[in-house]
Amino acid sequence: MKANWGRVSLYKQLWSEELLQKHLVETALFSKEVLLSSIEKYKSVLIKPAFGSGQICISLINGIYAIRSYQNAMTTDSLDEAYEYIVENEIHWKYAIVQPSLLHAELFPNHFPYIATVHRDSPSAEWVFIPEPKKNHPSLGKFIFENFIRKLKKLAILTAQSLGNTFPNCNTVVVEMIYNLQGDIWIQDTILHPPISKWSQYQTLVTQASLRSYVPHTALLTKISLHDFLEKYKRVIIKPCLGQEGKGVATISLTSHGYELHSGRKTLTMSTLDEAYQFIEKNYLSKKYYLIQKWIPLITIDDCPIDVRVVTQKLDSIWYVTGKIVKVASQDYMITNVAQKLLTFEDAFHQAKLPYMNIDRLENKINQMCIAASHTLEKENPNISLVGFDIGMTSATHVFIIEGNYTPELSMFNLLDDKTMYRDILNFKKRSSSPF
Repeated sequence: MKANWGRVSLYKQLWSEELLQKHLVETALFSKEVLLSSIEKYKSVLIKPAFGSGQICISLINGIYAIRSYQNAMTTDSLDEAYEYIVENEIHWKYAIVQPSLLHAELFPNHFPYIATVHRDSPSAEWVFIPEPKKNHPSLGKFIFENFIRKLKKLAILTAQSLGNTFPNCNTVVVEMIYNLQGDIWIQDTILHPPISKWSQYQTLVTQASLRSYVPHTALLTKISLHDFLEKYKRVIIKPCLGQEGKGVATISLTSHGYELHSGRKTLTMSTLDEAYQFIEKNYLSKKYYLIQKWIPLITIDDCPIDVRVVTQKLDSIWYVTGKIVKVASQDYMITNVAQKLLTFEDAFHQAKLPYMNIDRLENKINQMCIAASHTLEKENPNISLVGFDIGMTSATHVFIIEGNYTPELSMFNLLDDKTMYRDILNFKKRSSSPF
């Protein structure tokens, strides 16, 4: 049977590693019998989809079953009623799994989460542990905490090695772990990120020293990262790890009035971080895994942000820049996924009225950056021959790779009055796919 990326399959794969067995959180397919036995044993359990994001927590405290999902919450004194409610109102997945919830503060005090990313540049490269940016734990001394990190690192790398052997096309693994003050460590979840994932792409780009300064600071979206990024940058953008065309993207700002979330033309203000994060859980994290990224104050035309779509294509192992178009965001939009107009590179920067900008020098810098990024991404994904980069600019010398897309929308080039660039891209695509 072919292995898949589902939670049950990954659990079985990791269970085959003897050194990992005692660290694995028990995982079983959801059923009424499994739910009953798990609640009786652990008092608090998580129900998750076999594939993807989302979770439901059910806890038994003083004879009351408390159920909480990203969308709803309810209580009952009947397990049958709790089961029926979950099946009828909460589970929208074909298959689900049940795990103990070891982070329930009342039932499991002094248990703490730790999220680590393990990445390799290619299937033949060594796995590298990328710790979450966390200071020493307040209940632990520096030496003890560093010893914890060494253990977490060892387990995370062993986890990635095991899964990487089974899934050679996956070069980024997120390992969600739990530890307590007695020194116990559990692996709660593993999420595999394919090369098309923006999180995998980010890890690939920042490992290249020459590109690191061009990539905005990015992290997995959690309540902690939301707090830390807003404290540091005041405005951030959240985006799904897997997605394109700006779908599911929003900006969040820390203002004197609270937390302001901007999506499309809609703005919502919330007074506390808890309120903001609960809204994000319900409307974003319940559907997909998300990243949080430093907001880039883009150059504007008539107060509308702009960015540059740069197309690179590979022919005979050489990368070329074959297209460049500027997207102007619609009025009141903070990102360019809804563009009011498309301009050539030269026209856009004349309209931006930045006379101090040397356009030729800027264009050359962007070209070199995108070609270097294409070479770097190719190491992780050797089959790519086309990349569409979204490039943001804040000044003549400050440019950023917002993201790259392996299936970019090319029809926008056909909307320019001059169709030459569009025809060149299509001709280049035919030549690169030709066997001769």
